[in-house]
Amino acid sequence: MSKRRDEYLQKHWLKYPEMPRGALRYGRVQQIRLGVQILTDWTFKDAAEIKAGDVLVDGDLIALFPNNQIVLLTPNLTEKTPKSDKWPEQKKWFDYLSMIRTFFKEKRFQDVKTPTLVACPGTEPSLDVFETEFELGSRKLKYFLPTSPELNLKKLLSEGAERIFEIASVFRNGELTERHTPEFTMLEWYRAFANLSAIKMDIIELVEYLADQLKVERPLEVLTFTMSDLFKKHCNFNFTPMTTIEELKQLAADQKVDVASATSIDDYFYLIFMEKIENQWPKDRLVFVEKYPPYQAALARVGNDGWAERFEVYWQGLELANAFHELNNPVLQRERAQEDLHKKQALGKKPIELDQEFFTALDYGLPPSAGIALGLERLYMALFKLKEIGSISK
Repeated sequence: MSKRRDEYLQKHWLKYPEMPRGALRYGRVQQIRLGVQILTDWTFKDAAEIKAGDVLVDGDLIALFPNNQIVLLTPNLTEKTPKSDKWPEQKKWFDYLSMIRTFFKEKRFQDVKTPTLVACPGTEPSLDVFETEFELGSRKLKYFLPTSPELNLKKLLSEGAERIFEIASVFRNGELTERHTPEFTMLEWYRAFANLSAIKMDIIELVEYLADQLKVERPLEVLTFTMSDLFKKHCNFNFTPMTTIEELKQLAADQKVDVASATSIDDYFYLIFMEKIENQWPKDRLVFVEKYPPYQAALARVGNDGWAERFEVYWQGLELANAFHELNNPVLQRERAQEDLHKKQALGKKPIELDQEFFTALDYGLPPSAGIALGLERLYMALFKLKEIGSISK
């Protein structure tokens, strides 16, 4: 800090004034070097004998008034300059979220908000969770941050909601890569009395709408593959709902896939799919992969053909979304949830309890429904062709 500036701030400046009336312009000084000749002719309203060019630095917040007067509102006391301000990029992110809300409101969806402190964060076996504790005197209650708003959104469906969406912060512990952060933004939407074809059309229209609004390239085309098609094409293997773990072990050996970490049929399926199949399609296409094996059903129905009625969506090499034709049979849902808890225990994950309100909602009746969870940072990455999730300013 120059002596002249230091003297001004200490002796002459009216510290942190309210915003005065009548300003012609206001904001940060962007680059004092380019304005010295003019600024030295301007004087501060509250210290007319001080030349502005002697005391202003890049990043100071000022107000400009008639008669070449300047008021210093807030000085920049750091080394940071406006060149490093993140707001322009941050605004792009917030505009993107606003566009998404507009899209769904135009399709007559209700924007909803579900809790961030929950008794059950979700039962997905592989996910680590964030846990906290509510204390009131001697009373202590365990709470979690949600890995997804799914359970609470389905409660709303059972109460009569038909078209709902939520943009929510979700949390997954132990995840930090180019494509993962411990907190990220999830878009979930649900249609009661509908199936996956409606959700598929929603996401195609959403991606095209956002690409047009943001003036970036749309996907060149939409491709749809079944899981059976992909195993046949890339592994020359006849994959069916009845394929056994022994057959997958043999396939892994034939394809030279490292399955040393595998302990279940889910593991063998996942490792083969990840190494030999996933992203073996053009990155500039919007790709739907559907018809999963029954042990990969999660919260989806299993159809009469034996396949789990779900799909995943890929674009620009990124897995973007996961959609289910929702399981609404409370008996089967309880069985799967208990199985998930056993898997979590076997994996050494933190113990959780089931959301009994969710099962009460299922007992009351969840209509035939379809829904999808979409990672908004990843979609943003795909739209702008970004390589790392950490490059998004928000």
